[in-house]
Amino acid sequence: MKIHLLVHHKSPYLLGDYCNFIEAVYPIDDEHGKHTESISQLKLPDTFDYVVFPKRLLYTPEDFTSSLLACNRLLQKHFKARLWHGYNDTPDAHPQALTSAPYSAFTIQIPTEKISFKLPTRIGYPLIAVMLKGASRQSIWPSFRTWKKIFNTIHLAYPNATFIITGLSRVHSKAKVSTAKAKETVTDFINSIPGAINAYDVGLDNQLGLIQRADVFLSPHTGFAFLAPCLGTPWLALSGGQWAEPMPARMPFYCVMPRCKKYPCNNGDIKIKCKLRLKFKQPIECMSNLTTKQEDIIQGLKKLLDEDYTFEKAYDDYAQLAFLNQVNLRKLSIAPEFVYKIRGEK
Repeated sequence: MKIHLLVHHKSPYLLGDYCNFIEAVYPIDDEHGKHTESISQLKLPDTFDYVVFPKRLLYTPEDFTSSLLACNRLLQKHFKARLWHGYNDTPDAHPQALTSAPYSAFTIQIPTEKISFKLPTRIGYPLIAVMLKGASRQSIWPSFRTWKKIFNTIHLAYPNATFIITGLSRVHSKAKVSTAKAKETVTDFINSIPGAINAYDVGLDNQLGLIQRADVFLSPHTGFAFLAPCLGTPWLALSGGQWAEPMPARMPFYCVMPRCKKYPCNNGDIKIKCKLRLKFKQPIECMSNLTTKQEDIIQGLKKLLDEDYTFEKAYDDYAQLAFLNQVNLRKLSIAPEFVYKIRGEK
């Protein structure tokens, strides 16, 4: 099957060049008055065997800006399907509807010539790539103080560990805090961590190349973090907040879960104390309580460094941890057979 992918022109669409399962990627300008021209310039036929659109376009079109929504509607009229058209991950009784296989194995390879960041000749083991936070301005991330304790705990268990700490300085900037000042703060923090390498602001290709080189990727839940398993690197996820981690690419993973009946707290189902924390720009409870999860972090790291730790074992552990931490199982992507198993039911 040849896959053609249309994406927003401001997205990192060049990633598609590194996916051997994608035939070509086409950036689309969604601005009013430009999307028609952008679509007309595509060197594509207007008929395919299958045409698939994102399920949010079906369920929550309000998530789209007016221009992006108009662009998608125009694309829906433009492209015709010989066999089936529909939405991803959406039930469809059509006999030729495409169905998803969410845990299919694949790996994205970053070409070595795209990687200019040079690691030291000698690096300690394990090599752990770390992302401290995502782009959201909300206080949903571990603080530097929490991270310092996490690094110290790992260093005690693995004295020769090397941490590649990566990200963008601008996501640390706040009101009255410039990007330059944020970069200075991040640099000072990384310099205080034994065995740490500063890989901030090194560009997407370098970031992905470094993560692919690492033994484990460590971070809270961010959209970027989902690239780690796609690169063939196990993800040690510091779980918490609104969303769970349905793991792609059939890579081993480990989720350090909060002990919280509200987790994952999407759709506004969040503790009152966490709402107050957000209001006063303090880390939400699950991120501030990570210091009580140090043993779990080391346990997860130990498992992911074991070559015999498979995706199946990881998935089993995920279900067990979800049950033990009393999280909201209905919101997790746990197959029914795992839920029955951990409850001791048939």
